[in-house]
Amino acid sequence: MTLEHLRRRRFMRQAAAWAAAAVASLGPVTRALAQAPKFLNDPFQLGVASGDLVPDGFVIWTRLAPDPYDPQALPNEAIPVTWEVAQDAKFKRIVSSGNVYARPEFAHSVHVELRGLDPAREYFYRFICGEARSPVGRGLTLPPPNLAVERMKFAFASCQNYEQGYFTAYRDMIAQDPAFIIHLGDYIYDVSWGKTVRHSPIGDAHTLSDYRQVHAIYKLDTDLQAAHAHCPWMFVWDDHEVDNDYADVLSEDNDDPAVFAKRRAAAYQAFYEHIPLRALAAPDANKNMIMFQRFNYGDLMEFNLLDLRQYRSNQPCELPDFHAGRVVDVTQCPDLNDPNRSMLGAYQEKWMRLNIGRTNAKWTVIGQSLMLMGFDQILGPARGTYTDNWGGYPVARRKVLDLIKQRNIQNVVSLGGDIHGYFVGDVKDDYLNPNSGTLMSEFVGTSITSESYNTKLFDAMAVENPHMKLVDDRYRGYVMCDVSRDTWRTALRIVSDVQIKNPTFSTLASFAIENGKPGVQKA
Repeated sequence: MTLEHLRRRRFMRQAAAWAAAAVASLGPVTRALAQAPKFLNDPFQLGVASGDLVPDGFVIWTRLAPDPYDPQALPNEAIPVTWEVAQDAKFKRIVSSGNVYARPEFAHSVHVELRGLDPAREYFYRFICGEARSPVGRGLTLPPPNLAVERMKFAFASCQNYEQGYFTAYRDMIAQDPAFIIHLGDYIYDVSWGKTVRHSPIGDAHTLSDYRQVHAIYKLDTDLQAAHAHCPWMFVWDDHEVDNDYADVLSEDNDDPAVFAKRRAAAYQAFYEHIPLRALAAPDANKNMIMFQRFNYGDLMEFNLLDLRQYRSNQPCELPDFHAGRVVDVTQCPDLNDPNRSMLGAYQEKWMRLNIGRTNAKWTVIGQSLMLMGFDQILGPARGTYTDNWGGYPVARRKVLDLIKQRNIQNVVSLGGDIHGYFVGDVKDDYLNPNSGTLMSEFVGTSITSESYNTKLFDAMAVENPHMKLVDDRYRGYVMCDVSRDTWRTALRIVSDVQIKNPTFSTLASFAIENGKPGVQKA
């Protein structure tokens, strides 16, 4: 064991002993006030957040950042923070509290894993450091899998580019009052591109300091911060949390994998530091993170959230001078049918086989960052597919479809993002045959702000993809789902203009799925 390991172990023992002594003697608030520094600015400027729900608890998060743009604004030492959880927003009925250290090696972020709470109810939480108090956040415990649930609402979103617009969609999302929000990737953008409305000082993130600053800039958005405080979030990621179209440790720019692995490790650590995730998800010794997970919302819904970036094989049929996704003619790309190519990786595939559809939930949800439906992207008789999404991994997609088919899992709904447009349709056993069986329904959400530029092309392609009930990339927005035991209802919510601070909001279209009747219908 190295000296560093011994020091780390000693530090953890001392931290645990300090926390226990604080609770046993002076109490958590008194002790924290005695130890915490005084701040020139509000240390809770990045807000609060909750997530990773279980029936008896959830994770609460904050990060001390009196100056989010200055990495030296806080001393290089652990700072004690008090947390409190109450049954009411005014904290008259506090049910749990304690102390935790905001540690410099994690950018003074705080992750508290709450347990022992009552199931199926809301709670309120806050943090205290010195004389500073954080905003109040609202958390939620899940109803246990055996509890009958009649109805729930949730929202999902993806692709929020800070520079390309304001995150006002979250203002409307809060008004719709979902139980929780699922973010399906591209929570940040590693690089500047397209038309800019507001400025980020980091144009191309590569280092841990870069990624930390990008996350901080996003967290300063008042609408995003309010949405985190309003309700819990669950997460998957896509590529721009690290680098466009990356696959495992292979980058868009064809960097040395060892060099890119260091960049990816920096991005992963910054992601963990700014997202309400359990310690189980923290980067391990090999700088990997466990992001795939499943949870149940009573007996109504089973959610399976997938990681489509960390374990995947490289995109097929790369060109010598181009290493990102592109449209290829399927007859000209033999790599597509290589049985050794994977999207999920062996371990995640095994986890999915063992778990999906094993509960008595009425609806089974697959939440992931891409579109699962087949999408022919070459006009005319040729058949084209995009190599960076599921279309570039047909063997891997076939494994998912066969699993649903062989296990005879009913009422399966896929949720996706990435493509900056709305796509609604049926996932067919064979998408080239409109008469083949429908194995699941799919809703792909548009972007929160990220621009799209494929409207005319996508409109033309829609005719050649009859399993798709709607194709529309003109709008920015999110998706609201209202689910009962008999019917799944989906509203595609849109923002009139993400480049202004006070837009209007409306519903582009609504769809429904009836229990026991595969396929999406216009509501």
